[in-house]
Amino acid sequence: MKTIFVLIDCLAIVDIVFTVRALRNNTKASYGLWLSHALEMAIVAIAANIMVALSITPVFAGVAYCLYFASINWIIYFLVGFCLFYTENSLAKKRIFGSPLYIMALDTISLMLNPYFHHEFEIIEITGFDGSLFYQTQGKVPYFIHLAIDYFALVVSLYLIIKRLIKTYNIYRTKYIIILSVLIFVVVLNIVYMMFTLPLDISVVFYGVGGTLIYIAIQNLVPKSLMMSSLARATDDMNEGLILFDISDNCIYANAFAAKRFTIDPSTFNLECDPCAYVINNLKERGCKYGTVDLSRHLYDENDENLRIYTIRYNCLNDNKGRIIGSYFLIEDNTEQARYLNEIQEARDLADTANQAKSTFLANMSHEIRTPLNSVLGMNEMIMRSTEDPVLLEYARNIKASGDTLLGLISDILDFSKIEANKMDVVPKNYHPHNLIRECVNSFEQAAEEKDLYIVVKCEEDLPKGLFGDQKLLKQIISNIISNAIKYTREGGITVSISNDRINAETVSLVISVADTGIGIAPEDQDGLFDAFSRVNEGENASVQGTGLGLAITKEIVNLLKGHLFLVSRPGAGSTFTVEIPQKVTDPAPAGVFERHVQVEEKKYRESFTAEDACVLVVDDAKLNIKVIQGLLKKTRLQIDTVTDGNEAIRICMDKKYDVILLDHRMPDPDGIKVFEVISKEGANTATPVIMLTANVVSGAEEEYKKMGFADYLSKPVHGEDLEAVLVKYLPPEKVILN
Repeated sequence: MKTIFVLIDCLAIVDIVFTVRALRNNTKASYGLWLSHALEMAIVAIAANIMVALSITPVFAGVAYCLYFASINWIIYFLVGFCLFYTENSLAKKRIFGSPLYIMALDTISLMLNPYFHHEFEIIEITGFDGSLFYQTQGKVPYFIHLAIDYFALVVSLYLIIKRLIKTYNIYRTKYIIILSVLIFVVVLNIVYMMFTLPLDISVVFYGVGGTLIYIAIQNLVPKSLMMSSLARATDDMNEGLILFDISDNCIYANAFAAKRFTIDPSTFNLECDPCAYVINNLKERGCKYGTVDLSRHLYDENDENLRIYTIRYNCLNDNKGRIIGSYFLIEDNTEQARYLNEIQEARDLADTANQAKSTFLANMSHEIRTPLNSVLGMNEMIMRSTEDPVLLEYARNIKASGDTLLGLISDILDFSKIEANKMDVVPKNYHPHNLIRECVNSFEQAAEEKDLYIVVKCEEDLPKGLFGDQKLLKQIISNIISNAIKYTREGGITVSISNDRINAETVSLVISVADTGIGIAPEDQDGLFDAFSRVNEGENASVQGTGLGLAITKEIVNLLKGHLFLVSRPGAGSTFTVEIPQKVTDPAPAGVFERHVQVEEKKYRESFTAEDACVLVVDDAKLNIKVIQGLLKKTRLQIDTVTDGNEAIRICMDKKYDVILLDHRMPDPDGIKVFEVISKEGANTATPVIMLTANVVSGAEEEYKKMGFADYLSKPVHGEDLEAVLVKYLPPEKVILN
């Protein structure tokens, strides 16, 4: 009999161990800790009960009984704590650590001292029916005081649970009923043990079963019921449809959205009803079992017919092991989204059309102006190369200056287009700040002299000698501000100041300030000063030339370089523009005293290479442009064939092999691109480098040409140095002699 009792107790311990581990892993709340402590003390109580059953002397049995009753104390104490925390009794939670703790501690000490004083209980021996020896307590007054303490604590626990059971919602009552039943059953078993003076307390076995039942109630049973109820309510409140099917394709649930929109009755609904049938058939046609399908249907509501657009996703339902247990349809109403997308697409199409019209206009303007300008500047360059007459050279330089000014106006518009398209690239290089300022200032000397204005440069001597940044963009910023100052200054002049503020050991803030004695700008006009295509006091300044883009471009470039632009101005008192641009320092040595004019020997033109055996084809419908190319390449001794028609170019390229082909873009049908498509696939020049020669320099043009397969890109007006450089790059090296 004892053996069976011990085995049952051992199984109870195993059950409690698993329950405690589950509590610790899954329950982070305080009540879970108290319940786990109660179950841990239950293990001690069961172990003590086993010791009683296995004891062979009254002394050993007495010690085991002491441990047993002491552990019962703490089981009940922690159980009361669990009930307090679980029922959220804030006042009682504070008291659990007061008098009850001291009472339990004193009672435990009294019990553990019983083997020495025999004041709690005494042990008697009983022989069982199978000859086994049992030990039983004989209670005294202190023992019944101990029982009164324990039963009072149990009554408190029962009271807390019953009170919460009365006040709680129906969905939570199940767990409180289970907890209450466990407590009552433990009390009943203990009373039975006491009333019938049983040799062994069978109630301890139920500690493990009771703990497991309580754990299941608080952790699994009620949360799952609550979850199912909450999920049902939540899915009904969703603005999406949900239809669930079991593994036998029976409809087990349809939320309010799906039921209303598609008139679904789960008792009769199946996969052959729409929208399920429509979705499944659509997926089958695409060779898919699961996936997403778009559906449009008319929804009739109060005699109004509205077309609704749905996106329906059909997928399988899997359990935690990946096995298919059913399927579901998730229905999303995308009507409003589709309307917004249509509106956005229409707006985008309009914007694209407007942007395309702008790009076409810019490309046409660039071509129409740059093509004759190419002839003007090209012929002018040949004059400068071929004469040493100072008068003619002066005339040629003036033509070049005017041509460059016109080219600058066109470049302003095209630069603004690049900025708008986010295709303005920053190309940093090493440069000397004195050279940068000198080139900017000296290029405006003639314009300043014509208006009898002075230009003064103040440059700090401790400016670093070597800086690293985009010199071209910096020059454009400074030139735009100086140009603007000259335009709006009638008398006095311009002062350009350059300094630097050290940011760290490797970086400085280059500070450039341009102050003029011009007309100044009123505070109310300063906000719109950097707007594109606008000028201050348009009526009064109508005679001032310009596109109104200079300062707008300047501000955008300053932002691109992560700098800052400041303006201080008053009407009639001039304006001061200050630019701060961070620059890397490559040579920290001081640049020293700034020299405005440095004597540089004027270089006479000399060809960079000769290639007598190389043959080049030039295709351009403008005969004057062909003459310019021939003139610029005259001294290179290249063999140059020319044609003015795309069809003729195709015919020649079928039979004759060229080393390089210069091909104009805008020609009468076929244009340069169509010609390239033919000669790159047929004839003798499929591998010949073809260089696009065009006046189209809008943002992204170069990338587009190279994407088409062109080897390189030259913009008009063509400069002799650029033309020679690109030919050296693509001509066969064995045919080129570098000078």
